[in-house]
Amino acid sequence: MSQVIAFPVRDTMSRYRLESVRRMAARAGADVRKVAREFVAAGCSKAAQNDLAERYRRHTLASPGGDVA
Repeated sequence: MSQVIAFPVRDTMSRYRLESVRRMAARAGADVRKVAREFVAAGCSKAAQNDLAERYRRHTLASPGGDVA
């Protein structure tokens, strides 16, 4: 049974962070919906955004042909 998560994106900063996370996931080739759900479940916080950014940064650097610039 799936869990229903209340959509906490109510202010402009949370919306901006969610869009930023979606763009980051798309650039990394990840499942955008899955990443967005994970971010919303974490409360759309700056800390959650930073954690996801760091995860995808490491993934990009570790992958063959990853950007090193």
